[in-house]
Amino acid sequence: MARVRWWGTGLVALVLLVLGAGLPLLDTALGGHGRPLAAGTVLSLGTQRDGVRPVTFSVPSPGWVLDQAHSSLASNVELANAEVGLSVSVVVPLAPLDARELWDGLGRIVAVGGRSRLHARPVPITTARGLTGLTGLLGGPERTGTATVFATRTLGATVTASGPPGAYGRLAAEVDAMVRTITISAPS
Repeated sequence: MARVRWWGTGLVALVLLVLGAGLPLLDTALGGHGRPLAAGTVLSLGTQRDGVRPVTFSVPSPGWVLDQAHSSLASNVELANAEVGLSVSVVVPLAPLDARELWDGLGRIVAVGGRSRLHARPVPITTARGLTGLTGLLGGPERTGTATVFATRTLGATVTASGPPGAYGRLAAEVDAMVRTITISAPS
């Protein structure tokens, strides 16, 4: 009768375990999920026209990281700082758009996710360059934050930022500063 040797099977199982569990841990430890951004970094997103993307904003301080895996400069940028996430998205409407319609639409999208809700009464906001929009509170179980929308006749932008209440509270001023740098160069 032939002897069965299990050491080969055990070695294969060990290699698969190391690859399956060890590499993701190593990737996280090395910071493979994002690119740190320096204070003053300008990010642009939206469909490029004549070498320029229509929506831009600036990162006010260090500590923010670009989540490259979940960002597409054609449509959205995801940033993180500690436990706070910030998302800026370009909105290309099918018809002329105003900020109130965009707020209502964002509210429906956020509600579908089930983790957060927009509060019903947004207030006006104006950026440093005079772009006007609406901003308000965003909340859910163990999360707090803000949402902001800007709309031109042909293009819009949404910003959501949230995290645990303590973490968001520490970064709320930075989020507001970032939102107030947004510009939209809408195509004609």
